[in-house]
Amino acid sequence: MNIPALLLLCTLVTPVAAQTLGSWERIDHPTEMHLWDVDCADSLSCIAVGDFGVMLFSTDGGESWKQRLSENQFALRNVHFFDDSLVIVAGFRGSCYRSTDGGGNWTAVALPTAVTLPGMSVVGHSIWLSGDGGTIVTSSDRGLSWRTLNSGTDRLLEAISFADQQHGWASSSQRVLLRTTDGGEHWQEQQIDAFLPVRTIHARSADECWAAGYRGLLLRTLDGGTTWQRIDAYETDYVSLTFDDKGTGWAVGKRGAIVRGEDDNLRWRLHDLTGTGALNAITFLPNNQALSVGMHGMILKLYERIPSPPDAGSPESRQNKEQ
Repeated sequence: MNIPALLLLCTLVTPVAAQTLGSWERIDHPTEMHLWDVDCADSLSCIAVGDFGVMLFSTDGGESWKQRLSENQFALRNVHFFDDSLVIVAGFRGSCYRSTDGGGNWTAVALPTAVTLPGMSVVGHSIWLSGDGGTIVTSSDRGLSWRTLNSGTDRLLEAISFADQQHGWASSSQRVLLRTTDGGEHWQEQQIDAFLPVRTIHARSADECWAAGYRGLLLRTLDGGTTWQRIDAYETDYVSLTFDDKGTGWAVGKRGAIVRGEDDNLRWRLHDLTGTGALNAITFLPNNQALSVGMHGMILKLYERIPSPPDAGSPESRQNKEQ
């Protein structure tokens, strides 16, 4: 191929690749504390939480942030907006706070435990927190009152995820995976044929759950955990996975890896490698944008979630070729 032809090819191909993937941009803000979670009430109001009780607030969709510290300054691991006013945060040593004005003022919530609770799942008005010693606590009134559930294990339950009010999973990197079909009143241990431990889980229905962990471990069950299928995925240590409003799977992990599901989520490919420390959470704004947070105060923003091209062997791809 001669030089002019090569330059023409690069001109044609490069913009398409950039448009297909989109790009994550680093957002400057006032903290270098490790950030563990982020959530948004709408396309403008967002809160990120992290170590030493740090809370970051944005009113412009993550473009700029203001910092506050929680009362006891214990690390906060999770944040969730119920609506544009009611928001809850939780984390180390039983720390939990609730706000009814979008984060302007906070009230400490008395939990029935003082252990660290790194896992959170919310469905409707119900909340489940999981953590040290197999502890699971739950609230059915959006965090006003709480009670303890018996998980049947003393392992650290780092992740918990409910698909509805009854069906959920809890996991530990100490090789324990639990499932409940009655809202957490009873838990049954499940077996996964995988040497690597599970770090994060996401329940999508009563029968479908996804699990991810170290060195590219990504698993899916479609029968309530009776069998698990290994999914082809980019090799990194996954910290968190979730699904956006389009049903596309996303996961974040070590070295700032951001991974996205393709071909009906049967292949998970690297979307961006930001070169930062580990990313710990990702959330999606209703305006087709996304935010991710991680170590050393990292905040990244994706300005447009452009769909990836269909896999060459997918039904959609074959249909386009036929047309």
